[in-house]
Amino acid sequence: MGLVQNQIEGAGVSTISMTVQPHITGSVGAPRAAYLRYPAGNQLGEAGKPQQQRAIITAVLEAASQMGTPGSIIELPFRWRRFPIQEEPRFLGESQGPRHPQVEAIGESLDQLVTQAKDYQSYLEKRVADAAAAETPIQGLERTLSTQSQRVERLIELLDGGVLDELRDIANAIATLELRASGKFV
Repeated sequence: MGLVQNQIEGAGVSTISMTVQPHITGSVGAPRAAYLRYPAGNQLGEAGKPQQQRAIITAVLEAASQMGTPGSIIELPFRWRRFPIQEEPRFLGESQGPRHPQVEAIGESLDQLVTQAKDYQSYLEKRVADAAAAETPIQGLERTLSTQSQRVERLIELLDGGVLDELRDIANAIATLELRASGKFV
């Protein structure tokens, strides 16, 4: 895509591409690209979710108007499995792309772990507030609870960020190989 973009840009028309693998996009010298942390084949969002897709496309077009430096890749704020717009899918069929039920199950488990960790963090924050308001404070309790709450916050960031990204990268690599093997991906 970057090679085609360069030809179009050479004719004086600005372009932007979308990527889920910015290291590849950067290596072909695409003039402008928007990086979306979604699995391969989902650059426009999940199938059957037009509000999500519209928000992503709008963000890409807005990014294109703001990117002046050739070779720029901007990361969009949307995250796979964490999209802020909740909507019922309008497409009820199954995707024809590579599917890995194990990856889906791991993703759901990560969602549950993040929810549980957030609940625990809320509990700890309430305990911090209670310890601060106590008439007879227990020495060090407020500070210890606050420290542990911060550690849970880092755990949430790890689960919701790095671990989820790693899972997505694994799924992308396998899906790319499967598509190449089937002749659907060059």
